[in-house]
Amino acid sequence: MKVGILLYDKVNLLNFAQIHSFLRTFEKISVKTYAFKAEIIDESGIRLHPEIYGESLYGIDMMVVPDGIGALSLRYDEIFLSWVRSGSSARIKMCFDLGALVFGGAGFLIGKEACIRGGYKNALSEYCMVNEAKLCDVDGVISASEWGEETRSRLVEILG
Repeated sequence: MKVGILLYDKVNLLNFAQIHSFLRTFEKISVKTYAFKAEIIDESGIRLHPEIYGESLYGIDMMVVPDGIGALSLRYDEIFLSWVRSGSSARIKMCFDLGALVFGGAGFLIGKEACIRGGYKNALSEYCMVNEAKLCDVDGVISASEWGEETRSRLVEILG
């Protein structure tokens, strides 16, 4: 399975590291970092260099969008969202907390429900129904409001 973790300016580095570290424990999957541009600056100013940048996301099996305050503005950036949509054929789309706003902006949450932490429920409600749970899984689109045991368990089920 080919997994792509999407990086963007003001991504939450801790959430990215948790996801990346966990996914790397599965031998049968290939994990790569993708970004729209060559250099990403996280929420605290750390520079990141993705493995693949500026290329289509077509062909990945699982697309993962980490949490990050940058998602608040990127959900309106049509050029960035067009790039995200290039991964629409991914069987599994997973987002964490504010990353759900990227999926919302890209149109992946139409007719679905997703979850997000409390203060951002109104923003998410622009795109879909808001679920109060910590994890929501609807038709291959998984949203998690936090990195926790429930999220890890669901990923183990999927990646087995």
